[in-house]
Amino acid sequence: MPDTSHINYRNRFNRHIWLTECKKDIKRYFDSRQIVRGNISKEPIWMKVPLTSIWVVQSVGTPGFHGWFVVTGDHPTDIVGMGGVEGAKDALVHFSNKWQRAANILMEGEDYPDFRIENIEDRPKIGWAISQRAEAFKELAMDLA
Repeated sequence: MPDTSHINYRNRFNRHIWLTECKKDIKRYFDSRQIVRGNISKEPIWMKVPLTSIWVVQSVGTPGFHGWFVVTGDHPTDIVGMGGVEGAKDALVHFSNKWQRAANILMEGEDYPDFRIENIEDRPKIGWAISQRAEAFKELAMDLA
């Protein structure tokens, strides 16, 4: 048997597996909301492996509507129409602002319709986690040119 003691398995990360899981999350998001979609981009337009990624999903047959930007990764998946958003930086800013508004509502124990939270008592805790992601998105957006 070969000696594998020199390999640090805890630090290994398979990019292909992560991207495949992100695509599955995107498909689940659209399917769970019964949103008809076109193709998902082969690769994200931007990513910070293994934390987050921005993908493009095409629409099907809606004149003047080209599709969505989708954020997915180590956080909830969310979408925004391409209408007023141009590229990864704008998408990150959009999600940061949206998620901060949602976090504030959830931390007060209220419901935010775009987020599906099963246990009412978990809203403040989930709101805090979403607030942290919103801040991270804002910082990532500032780093993009």
